[in-house]
Amino acid sequence: MSDDPFSEQGPDGARQPPRRMRRRDQIIALCILAAAVVAIVAGVALAAGRSPERDSAGGASADPGPSTLVAGASASPSPTPSPSPTPSPSPTRPHPLRVYFGGDSLAGLPGILFARRGSCTGLMKVRTDYQVSSRLTYPQPINWPARLPGQMNAQHPDVGVFMIGANDPGMPMTVKGRFTMYPQKAWLDEYERRAETLMRVMLNHGVTRVYWVGLPVMPNKHETNQAKRLNTQFKAAAAKHSEVVYVDAFRLLATKKGGFIASLRSGDGVHFTSEGAWRIANAVWAAMQRDWSPAQ
Repeated sequence: MSDDPFSEQGPDGARQPPRRMRRRDQIIALCILAAAVVAIVAGVALAAGRSPERDSAGGASADPGPSTLVAGASASPSPTPSPSPTPSPSPTRPHPLRVYFGGDSLAGLPGILFARRGSCTGLMKVRTDYQVSSRLTYPQPINWPARLPGQMNAQHPDVGVFMIGANDPGMPMTVKGRFTMYPQKAWLDEYERRAETLMRVMLNHGVTRVYWVGLPVMPNKHETNQAKRLNTQFKAAAAKHSEVVYVDAFRLLATKKGGFIASLRSGDGVHFTSEGAWRIANAVWAAMQRDWSPAQ
């Protein structure tokens, strides 16, 4: 297998992203700017021992607080159980856990808020690396398998967190010289392989555990079904490695019946409000609590 899963696909004949996606991309930069402002407010609130989020019913949300990495500190739904034993010594302030949080723009605000929470404890040093409009199907604007090694070598993270996929349905891929489109089996198989490639790149560069965040429910049934299908591939890729934990974002942002909750999403229906992003950040935090706890 090639070291670069994108090596068989070039720009010639590649289908352009749907018009809706292009319009969406134009406002993402504004979304991220707003996210940064929210994160600053969130950081101040966390330092004061409270969360600025409110639940969908309008009441104050449960305060995650700058708690230490102790199992059971979060009320978030349980992610896929992590393997045991604990992968490394417990983090301390002199030796914090180094975390890389990457992906597309959906990873942006959750990563920022996760980093804020980590900085409040002093037990984590988080590097966020969200790249707007990036995808696994095509190496533009970012070729992730080529980018990740440099990111790993620069920070030497203990943990990798990754979230991607919203830009991928509708994009073509060339597999073994043949053109394929979602949801053909060849497309889905290749997509799973590319996700697993990123997991392996992180693990091969010293990451002890990878937390792969799945896609959330989407505004309409068609897009929701696409997200579910990609999540199936992500889960299958994660299941091949005992060091990879799949974090289910779908249930976190959906109703009990799997419906869409508009109050957790921004105006485009895809990106997160601060409350929605907190749910993702807290779910990753809860997953990590199963593997690390502070020294006694």
